[in-house]
Amino acid sequence: MKSLKSLLFIVVLMALGLGNIHAQYVTTHAKAAIPGQQNGIFYSLPRTVIQLHFIIEETQLKEGPYSNYVSLIGADDYIMEDETVYHIKDVKVEASAESDPNATFFVAISPKKGEAASFCLNGQGILRGVGVECVEDPKKECCAKTCEDDNNAQDGDFKYQYSNASIRGSDQMARSAAEMINKIRDEKLKLMTGFQETAFNLDTYRQMYADLETMENDYLSLFVGKRVVKTYVKTVYVIPNKEVNTMSVAKFSPEEGLSVGLGGNGSVITVQTQSLQTTATLNAPSQSAVESLNLDNKLFYRIPEMANVRVNMDDKLLAEKRMSVAQLGVFMLAPLGGTKLTLDPMTGQVVSMGMQ
Repeated sequence: MKSLKSLLFIVVLMALGLGNIHAQYVTTHAKAAIPGQQNGIFYSLPRTVIQLHFIIEETQLKEGPYSNYVSLIGADDYIMEDETVYHIKDVKVEASAESDPNATFFVAISPKKGEAASFCLNGQGILRGVGVECVEDPKKECCAKTCEDDNNAQDGDFKYQYSNASIRGSDQMARSAAEMINKIRDEKLKLMTGFQETAFNLDTYRQMYADLETMENDYLSLFVGKRVVKTYVKTVYVIPNKEVNTMSVAKFSPEEGLSVGLGGNGSVITVQTQSLQTTATLNAPSQSAVESLNLDNKLFYRIPEMANVRVNMDDKLLAEKRMSVAQLGVFMLAPLGGTKLTLDPMTGQVVSMGMQ
């Protein structure tokens, strides 16, 4: 009986030994890996970075140099002092991917004789495939940005004014500018009533009238001031996590505009990432288990979580979008060795698998 137990023990040891011999790949979390002692490669799974593209309208109000003489042109509405005002026109929510330091792994490689080990990674070390041809991703997932700056600033300089400070804004120059406005208006009236003796075609009349109108507005701005509007894009980057679903990311005020973080003045802008529990029923390992496991001939991939992303300023909803968020999802295992795997570099999800 004793000899039979010994024989069974030896068989078990042999089975364990054969299992280790056939372990061509051993995957461990980066925290537990000891680089340099084994042949292998590090790879990362992506985490989602939410990009908030704020489209800001900046309006500069410039006081006219002859504002003290505005009564000469009979205007009541004019700019009394220089001022800059900001307004949020729109917020666009998009996503990009970057390598997740909490989802970085080391694969020790001991391929069979004559067998090649092929891993495809992008520039950030995010795994894109195993045993497949490594082709550049046309989407450029790690640096995606579709919202370009739109700077349509108008000319903020005042025309038809003297640069000499001693006469700029003087009574004499203001009266001269007011007289020019009256002359331009007379010329416009002549065009409209057909007072001109010379016949012009319709397009020429329209162009002459537009030129006079532009000149009139330029002279008027010396009294009533100028409103210069430009639109630009400012981007705030947010990295969601499972522990905190609402984060304060910026502040906005009409006087100072948008400031990233909470150091500025104004209303607080928050981002709420509400999980839709699409992976809640999956039996997946915890983060602590993932960091302690040694996997033979397997690797970790991710199933992302769907989430509803809401951008608020105080109680006002600025934007809302439903999207996949990789780090809110779960880790799963895929076989290594004799398989071809393709992963989505935006989420870490396996999108195709084939057996060799």
